[in-house]
Amino acid sequence: MSNEVRQVWWSRPLGNVLWLFITLMCFTLRKRVRGDAEKLRSTQSIVALWHNSIFVPCYFYRYVIRGKVCMSMLTSASKDGTMLSTIAENYGMRTVRGSTHRRGAAGFADMLRELRGGTSMCITPDGPKGPLYHCHPGVIKLASMSRIPITPLRIKFGACLRTPTWDRFHIPLPFSRVELEICPQITVPEDISGQDLASYCSRLEQALGGD
Repeated sequence: MSNEVRQVWWSRPLGNVLWLFITLMCFTLRKRVRGDAEKLRSTQSIVALWHNSIFVPCYFYRYVIRGKVCMSMLTSASKDGTMLSTIAENYGMRTVRGSTHRRGAAGFADMLRELRGGTSMCITPDGPKGPLYHCHPGVIKLASMSRIPITPLRIKFGACLRTPTWDRFHIPLPFSRVELEICPQITVPEDISGQDLASYCSRLEQALGGD
């Protein structure tokens, strides 16, 4: 396992191009938010959503649900993660670099530091390499150690393209409908382990749903 954060010269320029594309595309969408958006704006939480739904959340954060609490997003330490970090930062978010395969322990420590500093975190519990719709235990451990509740975020696309990648990444079609549902929070007890950890992973999977 490496602590290296990978980046090549074109990672950030391409991230800026993708940010512009996402912004223009999201501008055309018919957007709807369901759930307690005011609570998400005003209180700290760990926001969890599936990896294939990350096309629109940064835009929603900047233009729809941004509030008093700053948001930081976990992205991988790969070249793709650098592009995603550029996109998130262009929308006013902070980023933490790390994943199961690269900078895992360091990334987890950075997330704890962000949460203890009063920032919310956005995490894809099945990322960055899946399996699809499978919750890895890191987000549950993070909620347990930080004492910050998890807010599941379900994103429903009216019409979209799906890439042939492991996550069947969703790209909404122009002028289609997209709905962001803020689900009830999940509070994880301290010092969780073993069977209880698996139970909370299953609970989060059910909250986030799937195809």
